[in-house]
Amino acid sequence: MARVAYYYDSSKCVGCHGCQITCKQWNQEKTVKTHFKTGYGNPPVLDPDTRMIMKYYEGMEKETNPVNLNFLKYQCFHCGDPACVKVCPSGCLSKTATGIVAVDQEKCIACGYCHSACPFAIPMIGKNVNKCDMCRSRTEQGNDKDMSSTPACVKTCPAHAMEYGDRDAMLAKANKRVEWLKSRGYKDANVYGGTVLGGLGIIPVLKYAPEHYGLPANPTVPTEVTVWKDIFNPLGLLMLAGAFGMTVVHRIMQRGKDDGHSTDHDTTGSGKEDIKG
Repeated sequence: MARVAYYYDSSKCVGCHGCQITCKQWNQEKTVKTHFKTGYGNPPVLDPDTRMIMKYYEGMEKETNPVNLNFLKYQCFHCGDPACVKVCPSGCLSKTATGIVAVDQEKCIACGYCHSACPFAIPMIGKNVNKCDMCRSRTEQGNDKDMSSTPACVKTCPAHAMEYGDRDAMLAKANKRVEWLKSRGYKDANVYGGTVLGGLGIIPVLKYAPEHYGLPANPTVPTEVTVWKDIFNPLGLLMLAGAFGMTVVHRIMQRGKDDGHSTDHDTTGSGKEDIKG
């Protein structure tokens, strides 16, 4: 089954919050009381009841265009090599055949390992984990004619800054858009996450360098996650299996010895009874 993704064109985004509102509405998340402090985003950060937010950044052309804002739709990026899935001890987080990092709330133990391991610190922990699941309740049950098979945020966007579909097609579309932006003078325009972390499932088109949007230029899975999951965890399971196997063998051997002693005792006893008779 082909991997799915959607590309997000930050150069087309108007920062209307339509995607953020419809995300809350579709997923029936409660509203959160916030206080407007600095910046234009509200709420300013993700929380256990908000799985995506709109971030605002001042533009780079302050001298020629002082009123210039850039936007970033911030949520789970659905990594091709998801660190959160690697560290999840309960099986709450998993990667589907289409590449979506899915959540099973009933299995979550709220340990917070996923948040610590994520290069973007995306999963939020309340009573359990909350993050974007790319609207699986829509994409896996709807139909293309009325766009009910499309994530709610993609369907809502009035600027057509997002598109959902086969990842290869979305990546090609993003690369083509970057070429156009560069031809218009945006020399630092780039596709973010084309190959990093196994390739992201949310593919942003950025006019400027990732750092301008608060994104790491080269996000990586923390070394301790790789060491734990790929080395120590399998080794620990192997040692546990070995210890279990040795215990079973020991019990079998001990039972054999006990059975032998029991047989000797019964034979002796039978002999005494014969003598008395």
